Order: sequence, then structure tokens, then C-alpha cells
Amino acid sequence: MKNNRFQKGTAMLELILAMAITAAMLPGVTALIFHEWRGTSIAKNQVRTSHEISNAARWITQDGKMAETSDLIDGAPPAEQVTLSWTDRYAFVNIPHSSTYYLSGKDLLRTYDLKTTTVARDISQIGFSQTGNLVTITISCSPGYWVPYGEVTKTYIVYLRGAQ
Repeated sequence: MKNNRFQKGTAMLELILAMAITAAMLPGVTALIFHEWRGTSIAKNQVRTSHEISNAARWITQDGKMAETSDLIDGAPPAEQVTLSWTDRYAFVNIPHSSTYYLSGKDLLRTYDLKTTTVARDISQIGFSQTGNLVTITISCSPGYWVPYGEVTKTYIVYLRGAQ
């Protein structure tokens, strides 16, 4: 009990000191959290857009390798839509197929033998052009929200097999 008289006021001083230290550290901790969130968003966006472009390219190149013809004009500027056509030839029957790729909003749609499916999302731009039997596909993908360095563009070339 005899030490209590020397302890008067120190609890308030310690509380003020703790609040000052916390106030000094808060901006740094907040900046660190924001930096980590932003870096994660950029990385996540890059992976997501690359994945969407890869999905689109996989379907288009798969059909392109089977295709004998396209509706593109040789040497014309890039078109926003393409129809690829081919025939499966068997001993007693020939079965014609076609695939059409086009944008509907930001979704890349594939219509294969009259059935439509979505093959990629957040596609901001697509272009198809043909030179000889080579079809060039340029795909741009961007997220629906703001992230710096958001748009990714890739170009693919497919060699049409030609009619046999």
C-alpha cells in the first residue's frame, strides 16, 4: 500500500502513450494491407484473363484444325465473326459440320451444328483474318472492373487442313 501514492497518474500517461504509438503505426499498416490487396488483384486478374483467352483459343484452334474452309475473305481486314466448315468423311456417309464464333456483349459464343455455348467471358475484342490457309485470331480480354494493367491481348495462328 505504501507504493500506491507514487503510482498516481501513470495509468493515464501509459494510455496516452499507447494511443500515440497506435496512431503512428496505423497509416503504415493500412498502406501495407492496401498494397497486398492491390498486388493480389493484379495477379488474380492476369491469371483470369489469360485463362479466358486460353479457353477461347483452345476451342477455336480445335475447330480450325478440322476446318476445310472459312467464310473469311483472303487478305481482308480482321472480322469480328468467323464460320469454319468441314466434312467428316466415312465409308458410306459424309457429315458436314460448322462452327461460328462471335461476341455477344463480352461473351465469346460458339455455335457448333446449331448448338450455342459460351467459350469465354470478358472478351473485349476479337478479330479473325485469313491469308491462304492461315487464319489469324487476335483476342483481347479485360475484366469487368477496374484493375491496372487489366487488358491482355494474344494472337494465335491456325492452319486450315483444306478440303480432301
